[in-house]
Amino acid sequence: MSDHEKLFCFRNLPGSNTVNIQQFENQIRRETKIRPGLWLSIMNFSADQPMQIAFERRHTVVDFGFALSADMNKQIKAKKAGIIEQKVESGISGIQYAGKQPGMITIHPETKQQILHIHASLPFLNTILKQETASMPPFFENLIRKKTPGSFSHFTHITPDIQAVAYQILNSSSHAVPWHLYLEAKALELLSLYLAALTMDHDKHGGVFLTTIEKKQVLKAREILIHDLHAPPTLNALSSETGLPPSKLQAGFRSLYGKSVFDYFREYRLQTAKLLLDKAATNVSETAWQVGYVNVSHFGAAFNKRFGILPKQYLKAVLKNQAGRS
Repeated sequence: MSDHEKLFCFRNLPGSNTVNIQQFENQIRRETKIRPGLWLSIMNFSADQPMQIAFERRHTVVDFGFALSADMNKQIKAKKAGIIEQKVESGISGIQYAGKQPGMITIHPETKQQILHIHASLPFLNTILKQETASMPPFFENLIRKKTPGSFSHFTHITPDIQAVAYQILNSSSHAVPWHLYLEAKALELLSLYLAALTMDHDKHGGVFLTTIEKKQVLKAREILIHDLHAPPTLNALSSETGLPPSKLQAGFRSLYGKSVFDYFREYRLQTAKLLLDKAATNVSETAWQVGYVNVSHFGAAFNKRFGILPKQYLKAVLKNQAGRS
């Protein structure tokens, strides 16, 4: 991609550790122009020391961000709001609308950075969404219709299906053929899933209000829920451990993840199984056991219902694809 097609430009900050800008843009943070008005950027690395680097957008875009694993700080110099500070943490996704304001990022070395962004211009979003913005939350509809002020952001937690697609993009081999078509398909799939989750949450669960403490309790409940896939706690046990009533737990999961507690658990198990099969490191029986299924036929039926293919057939396709690359 030529320099004039790039969405972001980077430079070193005076007084900070010097970063090889070319290496940063070509190896650490890879940016791809998918089509006019649509870019994809990927960061998938571990820093061996703190990094600080300045950036500037060349175009006004809507950023859709997905942080599977992250620990960094971002500062943006907004014209009206001044310095806007953001903490980028693991498990968070969100929308940000900003113009050509300069900023800087500070990357911490303790955590692997696995971050994916889809950058879309307003004309591109209007073209693909057509009249469907009317069914989406007011903040997003206003954003697309250019009623939003100079900067805007909205963050939530990554759902299992969105996490699975983001993981596929971050960890796919560059030998996929045709690679550009693969990236475009996955980027649009991810965008579609995110907007669908946003719309569903608005339509069905828009009235839920969670305090900061309650959000932390829901996050704690999620960690407890997925800690042992063989023996998930009951809803009452989760309630006792987190201090949230069962009804509030259900409402909190729907608000943050778009699913009930055990719909989330079921989706998490199946998406984890799919990722294991993608690696082709385990057979179907081993995969079923790792995600908590004792009965392989029950696992096969659940996998087939969710993804439209039996796990044995899915694994066979993965192995065939791997053989074709070698």
